[in-house]
Amino acid sequence: KRPAIEDGSLPPTLDFFEITDSMQTVLWSYRRPGLIGESVAGKIRQADTSGYIESVEYDRLGPHGAVGFYIPIDSSLAVYAGMYLDKTFSQTAAEIASAETFLVFSGDDAPAGIDIESMNSELLYESAGEFYGLLAGGKPAGFYLVAKFAGGAEKPVYQSLLQITGLVAGIAVVIAILIGIYITGKARREIDNLVAATSRVASGDFNTPVMAYEEGEFSQLADSFSTMTSNLREAQKRLATSEKIAAWQVMGRKVAHEIKNPLTPIEISVDDLRASYRENHPDFDKILTETTSIIKAEVHRMKTLLDRFSSFAKMSEPNIRTISTADILEKIKSIYRREIETGRLTIADRVDSKISIDPDQIHQLLINLVKNGLEASDSAAVALVISANNDKIIIAVEDTGPGFDKKILNHPFEPYVSTKKDGSGLGLVICQRIVHDHGGMIELFNRKEGGAGVTILLPRGDG
Repeated sequence: KRPAIEDGSLPPTLDFFEITDSMQTVLWSYRRPGLIGESVAGKIRQADTSGYIESVEYDRLGPHGAVGFYIPIDSSLAVYAGMYLDKTFSQTAAEIASAETFLVFSGDDAPAGIDIESMNSELLYESAGEFYGLLAGGKPAGFYLVAKFAGGAEKPVYQSLLQITGLVAGIAVVIAILIGIYITGKARREIDNLVAATSRVASGDFNTPVMAYEEGEFSQLADSFSTMTSNLREAQKRLATSEKIAAWQVMGRKVAHEIKNPLTPIEISVDDLRASYRENHPDFDKILTETTSIIKAEVHRMKTLLDRFSSFAKMSEPNIRTISTADILEKIKSIYRREIETGRLTIADRVDSKISIDPDQIHQLLINLVKNGLEASDSAAVALVISANNDKIIIAVEDTGPGFDKKILNHPFEPYVSTKKDGSGLGLVICQRIVHDHGGMIELFNRKEGGAGVTILLPRGDG
């Protein structure tokens, strides 16, 4: 079943009851379904620090002066509920303090010629031998609840005013208690269910439907939520497909461009060799040796380029298993033992725990980054540090070289963008692919002190 709230689960003394999101948009309403999708932000802004609100509320019977509360449930949901100051209140007030109460909305004419907009709840106003007091409301609320007291010494007016004002305050207390009961009652599990589903969607999980307990308005909200996640899932698949097609189109153009570069010197060398042969050039043997060397070097360059591209295209999904950070770094230490001894490479493990990764891919990632740092310049020093922050593993690789070229920072993971003489431009692309397949993030930057830096965030997993 889907989450729901039945009318019977809410106190009948509440005249309105809404659940809103963090933007004060109504997600569910008790007795006022037409309000769903509307914003109550304007009213919420008038709430005091306790959440108390005086406002004009509307239902199928028209406008009502009302008192209520806006109480956040958590960071994403809140309750907006209250009661109308209607005929029932007027009758109760008359019985308690022998006073007549009437409600005036902003823009309406006030009885007895009172300047109602200037009334202060702390003062009494006299007109034609009768006294008037403002019980609730005001200009921000949009209504004025006024009590009229007969003059004379036999009935202390202030005492009557305090009695009715106490009634308004009592209503506010009742509302706050009822909302508290609701939030801690059975409807709480429905809201918790929706909050949990929202958190899953926010983290990128579009596969878990919103389960529920009862039928009703919350069930409709859950159905809409599930439909939304289904649409998001389909949109994500279409977007991923489009991104892959676009990426391979870019990759294809780049491969064609990079292959075309070595073909030019090969073509020139072949023409030169052919002309020398036809002309019986006296230095033909020397020309043959030079041109074939050029051709061999350019062919090797193309082969290396295609091998790297093939390696990138064949990268498999990560084989996740649990391993210690010490084991990962130990392999790097064994490869770069000489650089560590000379002080060009320093390695620090500030986590020293188990993590869930593909060791081979992360090993390749670290080798690529350390190699890039060491090759930045002949004197560049590299620091590799693994640390943690909450549920993330942080890998930082920084060097003291000249830093990243602007072309790299502007197009950090674009294939075949390289500032190295013989660079393929695929090293950082492969690093990004590994990080992405692990559900992480990678960032390139230039250090303020000089040099380049790479920061990688990886999920810690079950480690």
